[in-house]
Amino acid sequence: MRLIKLIILGLLILSSLILFSACTPSRIPVDEYTGPLPDVPTSEVVQRVVSTPVQSSGNGDVPVNVDVAVTGEVPADIPVMEAAYQLQAGTSGKNVVYQVDTDIQEVLAFYQEELPQFGWELSGPPDNAIGSIGTMLRVNAEGDQLAINMQANQLGGFVKLTITIARGK
Repeated sequence: MRLIKLIILGLLILSSLILFSACTPSRIPVDEYTGPLPDVPTSEVVQRVVSTPVQSSGNGDVPVNVDVAVTGEVPADIPVMEAAYQLQAGTSGKNVVYQVDTDIQEVLAFYQEELPQFGWELSGPPDNAIGSIGTMLRVNAEGDQLAINMQANQLGGFVKLTITIARGK
């Protein structure tokens, strides 16, 4: 009986050590990294810079223009909200990321109205927004799949959207 207790205790200690070693951060934080940067020419990463109106966070909420680097092209079948900023589109046309100063409910309403006009139909579970996170899934006639993930930043008063497209053909 005593031997079984010792074996069980040993297994518990071993599994605890494995768990703690797996949960220990092993990466160097970005602000502390001093290694070499990847050798990628800037012209390959940033294709153009556009001037985008953004509401300032000052007292007057006066729109100001901010130069935003845009990579790639936003696919023609993906609507982007008018007040979008920090727009990034992958050069492969499969990813779009941007921010907009609104709440998740307005983003959901925009895409629920606009996506059918671009040929996207509801797929999988219904659209949802729980707390500060929202998700939408769509498909089109070509078999393409669209996922829109939203995350609200309550302090900043904006929603960050990540749109991912998986082309069927």
